[in-house]
Amino acid sequence: MDKEFMALAIGQAKKSDEPLKCGVVIVKNAEILAQAHNSQRADKDASAHAEINAIRLAGKRLDSKNLEGCDVFCTCEPCVMCMAALSYAKVKRIVFGASLDKVSPPKKLISIALDTFLEKAPHKPSILRNFMEEECSRINEQGSRRSALEHLRT
Repeated sequence: MDKEFMALAIGQAKKSDEPLKCGVVIVKNAEILAQAHNSQRADKDASAHAEINAIRLAGKRLDSKNLEGCDVFCTCEPCVMCMAALSYAKVKRIVFGASLDKVSPPKKLISIALDTFLEKAPHKPSILRNFMEEECSRINEQGSRRSALEHLRT
């Protein structure tokens, strides 16, 4: 089932108009609770990353701030802000495709190793890294040079 859920996350990422396209699917007991993509510019909201958008949708669906027992499928490794939100939401597992250092320009990245973050996190979800990495990386390869330059300017 993981491949099907990540394929849905890839579909979400393709809907994004952002220079760095990310998609997320949140699942509990094989039921999809939320699907989202990043939308910072469209929403005029710096926090409108795919993970944050999906957490908000899933929380409403469960009528809870806690997403205990949920699996999160991300096309990109969650940034520090999103990892903190996922930790506070108490998700069970995070599956991500492309590492941030491979898809984000260095000047736009707060570089904190995921393992270092997890050592200090209040809740420690299990992590499956680089799942379907090639497919997830490909989303940001189309026009990636132009996208990276736009990403640096904004």
